[in-house]
Amino acid sequence: MLIVVLLLGPPPRLPRQNAVWSTPLVSFLKLNIDIALDHENCRMGFGWIVRDDARIVMSVVMFSIPGLFSVKEVEAIGAREALSWIKDKGCQRVILESYAQWATNAIEKDVNKSPFGTVIHEIKLFLQHLPYVKFVFVQRSGNRHAHVLTRQALCTSEEESVECFDFIPSFLSDSVCKDILVD
Repeated sequence: MLIVVLLLGPPPRLPRQNAVWSTPLVSFLKLNIDIALDHENCRMGFGWIVRDDARIVMSVVMFSIPGLFSVKEVEAIGAREALSWIKDKGCQRVILESYAQWATNAIEKDVNKSPFGTVIHEIKLFLQHLPYVKFVFVQRSGNRHAHVLTRQALCTSEEESVECFDFIPSFLSDSVCKDILVD
């Protein structure tokens, strides 16, 4: 018996997702969002950072709420809250980046009527009213500032929501400044 093996080279590479933060298109904002869970204190942290096409931080938001849901549900809730914020602020052209690939994928598909599916449905409704807002997946390394915000959000009181427009919180300023210096 003769077995022939054809070596065609390495498998084709999939298009690379953003590995580092990149500027949005001109006249767009980029909102990076993440969540954190504190199982010990039964809390969920949310945070996002909004930057323009010149890499300037336009806003930072972080808050926590009591309770624990599945990671999928919390990621979807975070995206829904960010979209609500975008709509309330009157932002028109936004790229919302999240590390939650299952949430970004679920928006493209029909999902079941689980709590996760219900929140995804709400996200789709927001996106229908925000035609120039796109919700996309980004690698964790391209979302690191939002990750720092969510960790810090878990340190806020349950009633406290922190929203900064005129300054960058000190715990975030050094790493954001390094991004500004990158080509």
